[in-house]
Amino acid sequence: MADKKSIVTLDIGSQRVTLAKFSINKGNLILQDYAFQDIVGDPALDAARSSQVSQAIASLTSQLRLQGQDVYYTISGHSVFTRFVSLPSIEGSDLDELVEFEAQQNVPFPIDEVTWAYQTVSSAEAGGEVEVLLVAIKNDAIEDINNAVEGGKLIGRGVDVAPIALCNAFKYSYPDVVASNSSSLLVDVGARTTDLIYIQGDRIFTRSIQVGGAAASSAIAKEFDLDFAEAENMKLQSGMVSLGGSFEDPEDPTTAAMSKVIRNTMTRLHSEIMRTTGTFRQSGGNAPSVAYLCGGSAGLPYLKEFLAEKLAIEVEYFNPLSNVQVRPEASEAAAANAHNMGELIGLALRNSGSGDYLGIDLAPQDILARRDVDTKKPILLAAAALWILMLGFVIFSYKSDTANAKALQQDIATEQTQLSKFDRGIKDEEELEKENSAVANPIVAAVQGRTQYVEIFNHLNSLLKNDKIWFVQIEPLFEGEPLKGTNKLGEDDISNSFKPKANKGKKNAKRTPDPNVITHLRLYGMFRESSEHVFNFEKIMDNDEVIEDWFEFPDGVKETRDLQEPSPGEYAGLVKWDLALKNPIYTNKVE
Repeated sequence: MADKKSIVTLDIGSQRVTLAKFSINKGNLILQDYAFQDIVGDPALDAARSSQVSQAIASLTSQLRLQGQDVYYTISGHSVFTRFVSLPSIEGSDLDELVEFEAQQNVPFPIDEVTWAYQTVSSAEAGGEVEVLLVAIKNDAIEDINNAVEGGKLIGRGVDVAPIALCNAFKYSYPDVVASNSSSLLVDVGARTTDLIYIQGDRIFTRSIQVGGAAASSAIAKEFDLDFAEAENMKLQSGMVSLGGSFEDPEDPTTAAMSKVIRNTMTRLHSEIMRTTGTFRQSGGNAPSVAYLCGGSAGLPYLKEFLAEKLAIEVEYFNPLSNVQVRPEASEAAAANAHNMGELIGLALRNSGSGDYLGIDLAPQDILARRDVDTKKPILLAAAALWILMLGFVIFSYKSDTANAKALQQDIATEQTQLSKFDRGIKDEEELEKENSAVANPIVAAVQGRTQYVEIFNHLNSLLKNDKIWFVQIEPLFEGEPLKGTNKLGEDDISNSFKPKANKGKKNAKRTPDPNVITHLRLYGMFRESSEHVFNFEKIMDNDEVIEDWFEFPDGVKETRDLQEPSPGEYAGLVKWDLALKNPIYTNKVE
């Protein structure tokens, strides 16, 4: 059973998948559990990446016992199209329309093929403009990622971008730095890419560059004629950044040569940082006075010293756990991997329900549909309560009518006893008995019919195995046709959604059906996700012995079906069956 009090977050990196469970107590974030699993980071194996990610998530989910939990996850900065645009200072729907126009102009794909969102990243000065971060991802790309997440036994609830989540973690961990309005730089060194996040008060600027730990491993592989896995292992075992100058090289020649290869890669990183800093300053920001290192490749020996020398500013390791309480059982793993937890913490903060945090919502259609269901749950529950009330009324009426019928039968039995005492006029009394029976039998049959009606509907409901298909209305048919003027269930009659089929027998007009005899039951239902749920239910009905005793369908239930797939944007499709009763139900209804 899902724990509704916890916040589960997931970060999918190029070489590591991390999963964490948080709770909130009096506004404080508490890390309850944490685990990670490394995956192959070789760019040449990207074709198998989705299955690797899904397997890693499934393993972590099992380890932390989080199967079936709601999860919020990030996607990397390099996976999305990012653009900063300056717009007039407007609010509400006008801003939404303006950003949508900018998205159509800037996103390099047809707008209906992408999932996009935006976030205001700087406040407008008096009479000035507001800066907006526009983010987009191809629909098939985000759907593949979500399939990998849900294939790992988690339920996606929201999708953010890693740099934005990291920014939230920084603001939570270093509130004094943010309040000072000084300019800071977060350098998130991942395997494939490095995310640069500039933070100055309420202003942020991000850029993802194609330089990371994997670039260094690829350079080592080329230099020493190794495959990627061997080069990666070599880097992890003895790799470092050569500081050059007055610093002595390592005594081992191989290590010394490898350190220079890594330095060349990190020099590219330094160049990209300087270029991006220039862009940030042109947009109105200040050059950063301090840089914070984080990410899976941030622990490379001497990288911190190298960047401090090249950037000529203070460089520190980012500690996103500085204001986070950690449960003792998770403290050792968390302390050793604090530099990898910024995105997890930022996601948890955003979805904690407290604080003013940035957030990009790139949820795919599956998640949006799930949210829509959650929104409609109160309505569905109210409808269910109404149905239960109606069912109770039917049962009450049945019991009352049964009692009346039994009383009438008792009266008839009394008459029979009295008649037996008389010899004269016995035939006349027998005729009277027949007349009384003619009155009683339809009533008894009607009562039995009501009982059967309730039994049938209850049994049909018991055959529903999940919430993908449900009944919304049942309608009696008299000689296969609805009786004009009968009251339908519900104000919004679902039967109006089905167009009547063409009348193939126009030459011989049908007579008025007998209102006393129900020959068929018309079932109206709804289904979501796939019509396969309808077909599976029909198979169940075909093989059910109780249904076989009640209904007659020689060619199978499917031959009685009329199905309408949901139109784009609709929550569910419609389906109805006309089921022929083997034994008609008598209503004793008259015109």
